[in-house]
Amino acid sequence: MLFNSTEFLLFFIATFAIYCALAPTAPWRFRKLFLLVASLLFYMSWSPPFALLLLGMAVVCFVTGLAVAAASDAVVKRRRVTVGVGASLAILAYFKYRGFLLQNLAFLGVRLDPQLAEILLPLGISFYTFHAISYMVDVYRGRVAAHRNFFDVALYLAFFPQLVAGPITRASQFLPQLASPRRPSAPAAERALMLVALGLFKKVVCADVLGEYVDQVFNALGAQPGVNLALAAYAYAFQIYFDFSGYSDMAIGLAALLGFELPINFRLPYVAENPAEFWRRWHISLSTWLRDYLYISLGGNRRGRGRTYANLMLTMVLGGLWHGPAWNFAAWGTYHGGLLAAHRWWRERHPDSRAGHVRRWRVLVHRLAMFHLACIGWVLFRAKSAGDIAAYCRGLVRSGVVMTPAFTRAAIWTVLAFAVHQLCAERDLARRFLALPPLVQATSYATIAVLVFVFSPATQRFIYFQF
Repeated sequence: MLFNSTEFLLFFIATFAIYCALAPTAPWRFRKLFLLVASLLFYMSWSPPFALLLLGMAVVCFVTGLAVAAASDAVVKRRRVTVGVGASLAILAYFKYRGFLLQNLAFLGVRLDPQLAEILLPLGISFYTFHAISYMVDVYRGRVAAHRNFFDVALYLAFFPQLVAGPITRASQFLPQLASPRRPSAPAAERALMLVALGLFKKVVCADVLGEYVDQVFNALGAQPGVNLALAAYAYAFQIYFDFSGYSDMAIGLAALLGFELPINFRLPYVAENPAEFWRRWHISLSTWLRDYLYISLGGNRRGRGRTYANLMLTMVLGGLWHGPAWNFAAWGTYHGGLLAAHRWWRERHPDSRAGHVRRWRVLVHRLAMFHLACIGWVLFRAKSAGDIAAYCRGLVRSGVVMTPAFTRAAIWTVLAFAVHQLCAERDLARRFLALPPLVQATSYATIAVLVFVFSPATQRFIYFQF
């Protein structure tokens, strides 16, 4: 069930109605159990057998937490958390990276049965694996207490608004919310409704319209002139932003309607002035997870300058491969690791370069430069092979332009997207919208509903569902 589908709308209305109906009389533990059952049913709509895998991951997570908490010796604690995290990563590697490994072994001349590489990827496995690791490591570090209620831990992993594509929520953020009944306030519900509507608009009206043109160009790179290729890069930058931030907005809004708070995942990434700021704004739940559980675990910046750069590069390469078992994702992670390393090197040598007042035109130049650096990275992310990357680079110098209706729509949508994105950086549009009269808000929601209905025949699966 896609968030932008009629099936999910009916599912959520039924879930929300039953959840609210249980509130006056049913104990909180029953309402939590109902949410767990609803979450598993949501996941089973994609693939029923893999719901057992999700529960199996919850068992690993739960047992490891108790085992770590029961150990009094630091060495024993470390061994137990290592086993739990290792088991979770082994499950992820088997389903997500097995085929990639076997294909590369075949490239090196190792002959294996091709059927060994054919395996179905469980939906959302990358996200709920990171949830599980977060819980086990935080219990080990003493940041959260080991939960003795299995169903709470299972709900933490399976909670349906965040299950398929995040945001990646820490155990310390979610589990305390299960301690007492959740009841959204009227202002919270109003904001939640706005986020759901905004997310639908981003996905259906913005991302999918841009995606139509992006797919046309990247499926025929050899026949595209430079202008079309450049527009495709810009269009994809906003397609993936609207697609993923739209999902995140809906996830946060749907969770808020049920009384739960999920972390913010995007803060206008294309107004970033440098690579470090970009990653403080883009997919925040992933970038902070990589920082806290991978970069710091590798030693962070505590072991000398050379080791710091190596840790930074390794973190970003693995972050790229987290998105998928393909060399283009590794190249994308390496590219961003290089940008972060270069920025860190510059800041170390020019510590006062941003001290004092900075002229507005310099801010705009920095933002524009970082936006184009991000777009270069998105070409690596979107390309399916090294051949596609080479074909794209060769085509950029090809003169001419192919005018199609999709080209015109993509050009208009991209310009509008860039303008609105920059405007949002200057004004808190969400707060201003919620301050509008109810009639104006209702009219806006009705307009979004009409636009979603008009554009829904061309709707596509969320990009991050494949990760």
